Amino acid sequence: MAYETRPQTYDETIRILQKKDYKGIAEFILPVVKEADEINLEHTKLSIPDMREMDFLARVNMDKESFILHIEFETNYKSNAEMMKRMLRYYTYIKWHNDLPIYQVLVVLKKPESVRNIVGTFKSTVQGLEVMNYRYNVVKAYDIDKNEILKQKNKVLYPLRVFMKHDSETEKEHILECLSVVEQLEDTDYYFLTVECLKKLYQTSDYEDFVKEEIYMSSALYKEPYEKGREEGREEGREEGLELGETRALARTLTKLLVKKFGILSEDLRKGIQKLDAATLEIIIDDIDEFRNMDDVKKYIANV
Repeated sequence: MAYETRPQTYDETIRILQKKDYKGIAEFILPVVKEADEINLEHTKLSIPDMREMDFLARVNMDKESFILHIEFETNYKSNAEMMKRMLRYYTYIKWHNDLPIYQVLVVLKKPESVRNIVGTFKSTVQGLEVMNYRYNVVKAYDIDKNEILKQKNKVLYPLRVFMKHDSETEKEHILECLSVVEQLEDTDYYFLTVECLKKLYQTSDYEDFVKEEIYMSSALYKEPYEKGREEGREEGREEGLELGETRALARTLTKLLVKKFGILSEDLRKGIQKLDAATLEIIIDDIDEFRNMDDVKKYIANV
């Protein structure tokens, strides 16, 4: 099975985890939150065109004080300057819409290859006068002992254990241990999300050999996006059919669904799809959940 499919799924991992147990995430990042009177998720969508949605935003009421907890999870840390600007833009946006104290935390999951010292603070001065002193807390997940998470029994963090310290284990042993932990959970979504994290960390690894397909594919997170996407795509195809013609609209629908499931398509494959008739396109769209890899699709397309 091609586990490199649907690369966009990882971007939703944190948001899925917070839906399952946002308090567990908040308490791990800021332990005093355990004593909070109230904690509620806040709106995280931005109206700034070039900014992505925030990973985690919650309002905390504690000891007669209210504040905002903002957490970002990063796997591709490129530079201190870039991250500082991004966090500061998040800060100003949150402050603009909610005038409360803000506690910001950056969780670096994957150890950077080109940045030796991650910093979360800077000072700005003009003519010797300090005009800004900005900081956020930095948590390096790759320096955390993954066994500490098990001791805390905070299962919402189990998928993120793949990024954590495992000095006494080989890569294979580490992967098998992380999978075995979530395999025991009744909720198979945690197994699915663990595999998504493995994809991000071990892009060129043989981790696929250790994944149990029956558990991975039993997760609602594996099934629902395809079913929803297929129906949305078919509806979009029907609407576009008035302008593009039925066959052309179906070809566009199928292309979108295949990209969603398998990732980027080759130019030859895209051209092959465009040459199919409406009946064949309908068959592939109806059966797309059954396809295990791109070879199943190519059977319908000549010279690809």
